[in-house]
Amino acid sequence: MIHPVERTIDENFMKRIKSWLFCRFDAEDVYNEMWRKYHDEEFHHEKFPGKLPKDWFLFKNFKMELYGKEIMRRSMRIKDETGKSFSLRAVFKESIRFLKEHALGAITRQEDVFPTDVFWVLTIPSIWSEPAKQFMRKAAEEAGIPGESLTLALEPEAAALFTKEQELIRHTEEERVKLVPFVPQSKFMVVDLGGGTGDITVYEVQDNHTLHEINMATGGAWGGNRINDAFLGIWKDILQNEFKECFQTHPDEGLELQQNFETKKRSTGERTGREFLVIALPECLRRIPEYKRKLEGSTKYPGIQVRRGKVEFPLQMIQDLFKESIRDITSQISHLLLINSVDAIILVGGLSESTLVFKSIKDSFETSVKVLNPPECGLSVLKGAVLFGFTPQQISKRVSRYSYGFSISKPFDPVLHNNERDRVHKYYDNLEDVFSAIVRAGDSVLPNEVRDYKCRPAEHGPEFSLVEFYATLDCNPKYVKEPESFFPECCCHHIGDIKIEHERRDNLENNEINVQVVFGFTQLDVTAECTISGMQRQVRAHFELLK
Repeated sequence: MIHPVERTIDENFMKRIKSWLFCRFDAEDVYNEMWRKYHDEEFHHEKFPGKLPKDWFLFKNFKMELYGKEIMRRSMRIKDETGKSFSLRAVFKESIRFLKEHALGAITRQEDVFPTDVFWVLTIPSIWSEPAKQFMRKAAEEAGIPGESLTLALEPEAAALFTKEQELIRHTEEERVKLVPFVPQSKFMVVDLGGGTGDITVYEVQDNHTLHEINMATGGAWGGNRINDAFLGIWKDILQNEFKECFQTHPDEGLELQQNFETKKRSTGERTGREFLVIALPECLRRIPEYKRKLEGSTKYPGIQVRRGKVEFPLQMIQDLFKESIRDITSQISHLLLINSVDAIILVGGLSESTLVFKSIKDSFETSVKVLNPPECGLSVLKGAVLFGFTPQQISKRVSRYSYGFSISKPFDPVLHNNERDRVHKYYDNLEDVFSAIVRAGDSVLPNEVRDYKCRPAEHGPEFSLVEFYATLDCNPKYVKEPESFFPECCCHHIGDIKIEHERRDNLENNEINVQVVFGFTQLDVTAECTISGMQRQVRAHFELLK
């Protein structure tokens, strides 16, 4: 996003955003072409001189590798589409580098700007952990984006900012009906359905038109990729190992099959009069002995037909692939509506463009609340990210998804600590591994809200001290470590450390450090002070959340 001297939003700039998007299939198209030329013995590519397919890597949906990761390691690896292993960090770094260079190329063709004039906004799911957020930021910085010119935006928040500005709500004035944006005290639910995750959050518009997050972000792996995987599952169930072997030999044809389905699945549910979804049959599958008999004779998937090189799937079979995602999405929406009264449910993200998804959710809730699918809802996060980059203060209250805190010991009291779980943590006269929270899951926090805590470092050296930092989804955690016999539903994780740096010549006069954790932004921040030479001094501190 361009970051002009005057922080005003140019409407023409917003309109041009869509033209800067690169084709999501670019990498797959290049990969497919490489394979075709390889099979025709015509392969030559300046970036791959003299190399064979074993040296080629294609990564899809790798963003989901960060989903549900409470602990992140720098050395994490990922398998590509053919099963070869590669550095996950390098994949993210190079992907962000490509996006950066592509965006700069598009911008500089239309604007007289320098790379240093650009402020970058990187969008992430709101349900990601702090280590996953730090992983993304580090990858972006390694890709050449300066840390001071970068911010992370939570995808539902970005969508909410864009939604808030849209004229979506009916308003009657002097017997005239018109559409207006959400007014103060309005509440709306943003259901952000992307390829990987679904994120659901409720917001309230304040008198100053900022947004308060009402509930902690919830979500899961409910995106479009789940439907794509279910579609591939039909082929795998019917053709079994022959399907796998075919696409190991001709991965380009496997990708074309997936691209074809990705394009057509969004129209599922439309009244077209067709009874089948038609997919071109890849050439390599035609070489499987009796492939037609196997596809048409499946008892698990009855009704499939093969005609003139194309496979016809009954529409009901395709609609069934959506059922699990729609069920999980509507179930979570229902749960949130029990505790939040909202004026509208807003569907955004790529999967929300699906006719079937929108209709299913609308049919489930239309008697109690409006369900809206704004124009270009697939771009809501992108456009909202631009708004967030200009005015991040528009999100004026957030809800902590995690409980954060430290491990402490406290005196053992046989009256209070009278169960077996407590006795396991008794060590001499103390109760060890007690979780001491500085914020709890579900707590509301304001931007720049500081929580102080005096703690002792777990590790101490001449130039630094480390303070262990813990997190859990549990709103009332008791211990940071648990034996297997008392393993809680929501585990507590040592997600990383607070690293406090001090000069080698400094003499820390006690082993106690006061840390100030800053909440209310898309990422946590930390400062610290300790006693040096009889004086309280501010020292450098930062989170080290990648192990």
